[in-house]
Amino acid sequence: MEAASLWAGVRFTARNGSPEALLTDAAGQGLHLYGISSLPGGFCAHCAAWQYRRLAALARHRRVRLRVEKRIGLYFLLRPLLQRKGLWAGLVAWGLVLVWLQGFIWAVDYGSLTTGQRARAGAVLRSCGLQPGTAVTEELLRCGEYALLESGEFSWASLNFEKGRLAVEAAPAHARPEIAAGTLHGLRAKCNGTVLRTNLASGTMLVAPGQTVEAGQGLIGTARSERDGTLIFAPAAGTVVAQLEWQTDQSVPLAETMPQLTGKNTTNYKLFFAEHSAALPPSAPDGDGLYRTRHLQLEVFGLPLPCAVEETTYYGQQQETMYRTEAQALTLARLQGLRALHDAFPDAEIFARREECTVQEDALHYHAVYTVAADICT
Repeated sequence: MEAASLWAGVRFTARNGSPEALLTDAAGQGLHLYGISSLPGGFCAHCAAWQYRRLAALARHRRVRLRVEKRIGLYFLLRPLLQRKGLWAGLVAWGLVLVWLQGFIWAVDYGSLTTGQRARAGAVLRSCGLQPGTAVTEELLRCGEYALLESGEFSWASLNFEKGRLAVEAAPAHARPEIAAGTLHGLRAKCNGTVLRTNLASGTMLVAPGQTVEAGQGLIGTARSERDGTLIFAPAAGTVVAQLEWQTDQSVPLAETMPQLTGKNTTNYKLFFAEHSAALPPSAPDGDGLYRTRHLQLEVFGLPLPCAVEETTYYGQQQETMYRTEAQALTLARLQGLRALHDAFPDAEIFARREECTVQEDALHYHAVYTVAADICT
């Protein structure tokens, strides 16, 4: 019976009267006493708290004086809290608030999407108003699904919401097959060159390796003739890699005024909840500067909260004049030339480069001629 004292038990003393008769009566009534020890004129014992009243009635009959020395158990520790009505009213109110907040987004689960896909999907959903702290409706879910599909990032998307959790299920979009991406108007050369190799996916190849072509000349056609003269049409798709010369001109100033970071930065926070927002101090200074924004999920001991925080960091800038040496300007001009080449021919393979540079009027003028092999179809 000692386990009864874990919830509620009492330790008492019994003196005067007939203590021996009280022990006999308690045993006869099924009252279990434990930890009994003798005292001058009586005894000390323990019993469950709910049996003490029956034991006291027997003690009065035997003229034994009982005195409670100590109350033991969890019940007596919690009883002061159980008597505080405000505490229980607060717990009930908090429970009702939690039930109401089940209709808000607490966390967003992106499933198996990659880190980049999660970031892009999160940006699309935020543009529709779907973020932690937003009350979810069927209309918002449909709007979010359409926005994910219209972004071009995903070929299929589904949003499911249950008890504060928004689950995003999406399949990434794949590029169309090469033949399906062909054109019905044929492929022509975007510049002059000498054909090195060809790769026909669909249509009719009109040139062969070693042949010289001019800008605008047809490379892949959309029709071919059968033995009986019947024309068969198919989309023109494929590549024609040719050797060509491509040139670029770049000018890089030796002294240029541009914004530079000062080392000062300020971070602002904006809290979003239930379609309302509140800016938290400090505020970003006015003026030119560099801003970087990211969105955070508030958590308490790993539990996400139904609100979103937007963090905007401002980096101070000021205009300064930067001076370059001729070697630095030449390196920058070469980089700009390579970027221009990549924009014109992303798959270009460089065979040779001829370059000239002159310095006039505090600027380096760069001229380069590249001999490259690239796909010239357009």
